[in-house]
Amino acid sequence: MKMWSTHRKDLIKDKLLHVMNSGDSVTVWQNRGTEKIKFSAKFLEVTDSTTTIHLEDGYTNADYQLTKDNPIFIHYAKEDYLFKKEAFKTDGLNVIMKTPVELMMRERRTVERFSFKYQDYKNVSLKIGKDEDIESVSCVLKDLSVNGLSFVIHEQEADKFLKGSTVYVTAISDQNLSTGILATICYSAKYSVSSEKRSELVLMGLKFNDSLESVIFKSINTVISKKQLKQKGLDVSTFNGLSEEELEKVIRKISEDNLALANNIREQSENIDRLRYMTLDMKRSFLLEVNLDLLAASLRLASKELIYDLISEVTDTMREEFLFKLDQPKSPSAINKAQDEIVKFIRMKEKAGELVLDPTSFEVLV
Repeated sequence: MKMWSTHRKDLIKDKLLHVMNSGDSVTVWQNRGTEKIKFSAKFLEVTDSTTTIHLEDGYTNADYQLTKDNPIFIHYAKEDYLFKKEAFKTDGLNVIMKTPVELMMRERRTVERFSFKYQDYKNVSLKIGKDEDIESVSCVLKDLSVNGLSFVIHEQEADKFLKGSTVYVTAISDQNLSTGILATICYSAKYSVSSEKRSELVLMGLKFNDSLESVIFKSINTVISKKQLKQKGLDVSTFNGLSEEELEKVIRKISEDNLALANNIREQSENIDRLRYMTLDMKRSFLLEVNLDLLAASLRLASKELIYDLISEVTDTMREEFLFKLDQPKSPSAINKAQDEIVKFIRMKEKAGELVLDPTSFEVLV
């Protein structure tokens, strides 16, 4: 069974509230050596910050009770929701914990979707309406498969796309469509690029009425992936970046203790991630002038793709020195301080015209 994780605070809370309101039981287990100790429980309270579950009455007479020495796992079998908590406290039959920052769920999609970053500026063109009221709309493409896609629009446009309504897809970035595609709107949800302010964006999902034969995935990530293969022979056992899931998990963990710091780290991580769009000449100049200690500290919360892209054309000696600096652990506040300095440096270079951090800046016209 394939699982996937979400770190969205609103979605996690909604899912747990759904379980609580259903009145269904969940299974709580804890590993004790080779044995798995299991108990039945129900959700008693779910808030933004705290979750409480109530153990079955039989727990009082159990041979082995929950201990704080090991993490607990909570599993909702009906929908296959699962999360883990390392820290919790018990109060009689109640188990109190911080609302989880990660929730695992069973993957229900049968076909993998290719995901794009919002900043990659991939587009999908649609026609909506009927007869003489047909309107053409261009939206930002978020993900794509042979069965469907999702796109991002402004909330003012969302009312045009009602669930169950039919749209006509006329163009998709990088795809060679010989004819348009009929599709049905199947869901919508709030979408944000940054959690610092209220989102005015909506994520819409649609399913193609007839599946496509194939789709092509082209993005900045594809280029970086090739560079990763090129460096496959390097023995890099030290820290070299985080996956998107790992980064989100760390930021959500920080937000439990300091929401303002977590929001600023997320914002600055996105600003620094734009370095992916440097040309080779820009990259050489940038690495010669930037404070490498500060850069390494700021990249402790950066993607593997960005780090590999930055060091792909440097000498072996410089790469080894930089990876050594990068491997030094830093506190969240120290990382954020370094991020602020690097972003300040980036903006100074942009203002001087020495950096153009645009998705098309790496393209060479012939």
